Amino acid sequence: MRDAPTSDQTPDCEVLMTDSNTRFVILTALQFDDTGDRALREAARIALKSENAELHIVHAAAPSLATDRSGESTSLSAQLSRAPSKLREFVDRSCAGTTLQVVAHVHVGLPHEVILQVASELRADMIVLGTHQRTGIGKLVLGSVAERVMREAYCPVLVATPKSYPPSEVVEPPCPDCVTARTASGDARAWCERHSRDRLRPHVYSPSDRPPVSVLGT
Repeated sequence: MRDAPTSDQTPDCEVLMTDSNTRFVILTALQFDDTGDRALREAARIALKSENAELHIVHAAAPSLATDRSGESTSLSAQLSRAPSKLREFVDRSCAGTTLQVVAHVHVGLPHEVILQVASELRADMIVLGTHQRTGIGKLVLGSVAERVMREAYCPVLVATPKSYPPSEVVEPPCPDCVTARTASGDARAWCERHSRDRLRPHVYSPSDRPPVSVLGT
């Protein structure tokens, strides 16, 4: 992993630069939590399948947004000093066993502004973000970064969410008569006689001053 400057300077990425018409730049925004792992794993998966891919990660440091395990705010200097080692931990964990080159960027500022600025400087082809999938007030606070980036980015934005489908409803077993009809006909018939009938009973509407007449008869 190559470290970019920990300032507002334009990142120096000359080592990884290729033809601007062929390079595919993926920028991953990392928070130091489970969303960061998820986003980086997804970005690495895409990079490994893409030709001439460059994988960049960016972390935004801001005193008002960072807290330690006790819930207390951490100073800006503390964030900047620990950021390189934390980013390396994420890369080692999520990109283990690959030959990917990863460039790390640490900037000071609001997360969405930092992400969009670095994406613009790199001419990123894709931004990958993580999210907590919260609702209500939590979504307004923690989901606003992803929503803001998606609205203002000039390239595709992928939100890496956990794969957690709700439990499927129990599927009703097939009708035994339908199975028999399908087997006997060599799949020419899909339904038994009962399920082949039209389930909608046809009817007509008549003016209120006239008695209704059933098309089925009496």
